[in-house]
Amino acid sequence: MTATAVGALLIMLSGAGVRHAGILRREDGIVLVRIVLFLALPSLVFLVLLRAHLEPALALVPLAGWAIHLALLVPLILGVRRLGLDPPRGGALIVATAVGNTGFFGIPLIAASGDGFSVAAAVMYDTFATGLITWTSTVAVASAFGEDARGPRVDLRQVGRALVLPPMWAMVAGLALNLAGVHDLPREIERPFEILGAAVLPLVMIYAGLMIDLRGIRRSWREVAAVTVGRLGLGALVGLGVGLAFGFAGDTLRTVVVLAAMPTAMMSLVIGGQFRLRTDILAGAVAVTTLLATATLPAIRALVA
Repeated sequence: MTATAVGALLIMLSGAGVRHAGILRREDGIVLVRIVLFLALPSLVFLVLLRAHLEPALALVPLAGWAIHLALLVPLILGVRRLGLDPPRGGALIVATAVGNTGFFGIPLIAASGDGFSVAAAVMYDTFATGLITWTSTVAVASAFGEDARGPRVDLRQVGRALVLPPMWAMVAGLALNLAGVHDLPREIERPFEILGAAVLPLVMIYAGLMIDLRGIRRSWREVAAVTVGRLGLGALVGLGVGLAFGFAGDTLRTVVVLAAMPTAMMSLVIGGQFRLRTDILAGAVAVTTLLATATLPAIRALVA
């Protein structure tokens, strides 16, 4: 994982470099996101589940993801209220810490890291835990703490849209073929999926490089530091505790722990901006945790047996 993380960091820095050189702009990032969401990530998810050795423990992985989220969320809400932080600031701290980037960052990083992980577990975690958490818990917190707060609410239309995005179709198709006993496709059909799937990590890292704005971090460095400790450090400890409580071991345990310590989810910035949370905190958290995760994740992987 160390080599993959270092490679990801260098690609991220190259993304920042082409932005500063004027070759690409931040606005171009949406094109990269669409390529990943509609082409590259579905290809990766489909092949992972087509080839996966499905184990009973995989069914528990999303439950572990929810348990990790709640174990972080509840103390964060109580702590923010106890400290008396203003709602947009407190809401940004909660949203940035409680949800990790398991989809655009976690799945491709684990898939590119080789042995020692369960990519199928990562897909299940992201789809049925992070994916649903994003459009339920994150929206509820953001709506409750935003400047125009009217109490927590969940947009069921967005939940429905998340469930019919291409990665979900790919997961259903891969699982269906796997359960039908089909684990390989003709090489001419399978190879395009492999090429597109391999593009997820570099495209996401280029996007992250385009979005980084280190100057804005100076305005909210205390909050960003708190989020970084919670997301990358506390997240790993909670993930380990929950993983052991669920009886996970080996590749599945390592995968759950590493996913629990992923950098702040990029969708947190989108949703936080919509409900007028402190976007400077959210943007800084996304940038700093993504940069530092390239160092912390290999260390966490080395410490988990």
